[in-house]
Amino acid sequence: MEMNEKIKISLLGKFEIQNGDAKIEETVNRSKKMWNLLGYIITHHDKQISQAEYIEMLWPEDKSSNPINALKTLLSRLRAFLEPIAIHDENFILSSQGSYHWNDKLNYVIDTDLFEMYIKKASNTDCTVEERISLYEQAIALYKGDFLSKHATELWVIPISTYFHNLYIDSVKELLKLLRERNDFDSMEYYCVNALQIERFDEDLHCILIETYLNQGNTNAALAHYEQTTDFLYQNLGVKPSSQLRALYMDIIRTQKTLELDLNIIQNDLKEAEYKSGPFVCEYCIFQETYRILARQAAREGRSVFLCLITVEESNGSIPSLNKLDSTMKRLLEAINQSLRRGDVVSRYSGAQYVILLPSITYEDGTMVMERIIKQYYQSNRKCLLRLKYKLEQLSFE
Repeated sequence: MEMNEKIKISLLGKFEIQNGDAKIEETVNRSKKMWNLLGYIITHHDKQISQAEYIEMLWPEDKSSNPINALKTLLSRLRAFLEPIAIHDENFILSSQGSYHWNDKLNYVIDTDLFEMYIKKASNTDCTVEERISLYEQAIALYKGDFLSKHATELWVIPISTYFHNLYIDSVKELLKLLRERNDFDSMEYYCVNALQIERFDEDLHCILIETYLNQGNTNAALAHYEQTTDFLYQNLGVKPSSQLRALYMDIIRTQKTLELDLNIIQNDLKEAEYKSGPFVCEYCIFQETYRILARQAAREGRSVFLCLITVEESNGSIPSLNKLDSTMKRLLEAINQSLRRGDVVSRYSGAQYVILLPSITYEDGTMVMERIIKQYYQSNRKCLLRLKYKLEQLSFE
């Protein structure tokens, strides 16, 4: 190794130290506490750390009967572990008057420092778009995963991990804006997909990916990802699609239809729905549009339309856990399908609710319909301990 070659330290996703051809990785040693200590020392490489601080970090609740000796033993093991990569007799950890710290005079570089440096430069709007894109790409390439991911539950790791995680997501979004200016949709797809592997709950990233698929002309991928996203949000957060997601769904539907001049083909396409029994089950954005159409027709013809909300809850009235809801809502939809007419309209409103439109019906008939759904559900799910309740109300079109 050349004397000026830097020691490379990775803390993002993987924890490893490479010194020339010599390298150690967290996987080679099972002592989690020792790696935790090493990560703490490197992260705070610019300061001397007292024995008391180390002891509080390593044994926050279960203090050793002799914590100072336990710390010295752990440090001794750590120094011995680092010896194989000290190819120029580097002394990685120094001690001074009861404190221990990283040897900051070593020629080294830490990926977290580089990550922050690239992002800081990329945020400078005086740079050209191409320069900013390149800097963001270099930063994002360093993010192999969350900070010290194998120590994610350590109290000292949590705030630092959250900081870098958020910085990564924000940087990806800034990069996507710049790529959008260049209509570089292939690169946008690449960075979106990778970012969603790290942060699956960010709805903005899901929306950007769906829009990217649409801009690529790939409506099938856009629809598939929309369905995966809404299912994921239902199952894990119990929330309905946002207005932004629903608007994208409408864009997908509009984009899927190509220019057609033959009315017979259009008529056959429309007739496909005639062969389906049961109610019309649709996304909530379609439900909203259907409601507007039915409301206008009912107001013009003097017919009634009832809106029903059916909710799943625990016996004490609380919302069931998401793992219970996933299977329960599927079985409830089966009962709804078996109990409603073809002219009725159904949509999932939230993780624990379905909303239903019942046109041309009386309140008494509507009550019978809802009781029939509940009866059908319990007949098919006799061991179910969850409770179903509903609200039925006639819509006013004044």
